[in-house]
Amino acid sequence: MAATASAATPPAAGAVVDSAFPMDVQIERFRRGTPQVTHLRSDITSRDSLVRSIIAGLARSDTAALERLAVNVAEYAWLYFPTTKVAQPPYEVPPALAWFQVQEKNRRGALRALRELGGHRITFKSYHCDAEPAVEGQNRIWSGCVATFSRDGAAMVDLKLFGAILERSGRFEVLSYQNDF
Repeated sequence: MAATASAATPPAAGAVVDSAFPMDVQIERFRRGTPQVTHLRSDITSRDSLVRSIIAGLARSDTAALERLAVNVAEYAWLYFPTTKVAQPPYEVPPALAWFQVQEKNRRGALRALRELGGHRITFKSYHCDAEPAVEGQNRIWSGCVATFSRDGAAMVDLKLFGAILERSGRFEVLSYQNDF
């Protein structure tokens, strides 16, 4: 009776292991079970409105609102990831790994911002982002955004409350909640 290799047994010397798939195959697999979308679900049509919504969500400690303002997995899979630089050579990061990293950074960033600002009176003065967005396919990514605000009547401060905004076809959502907290 021939012995069979277990999952823990390394392949025999000279065996071919096909563990790398082309990016289009990785994207197709990542999209499985995710509804196809053709536009951002947000009805927010300006960066200003999005930033004000983020500030309001933080002040209310509204985690659900912050989550709704951010790109979801379907938007990431169908609209954002295929044209982002991390999907292109020389990076070619697997989409599931890239999504996991985005989710973790967003959770950490949102929780830190909520810890610092949640339930406080926030007086928003202004914000600014880099003068020009990065353009990736139909996506415009606004980064370098810094908000000027005060908490509970204290002095105004300039802080990064989020890392990047995704603009697509005149709609806006948070791409990253990375911040200065």
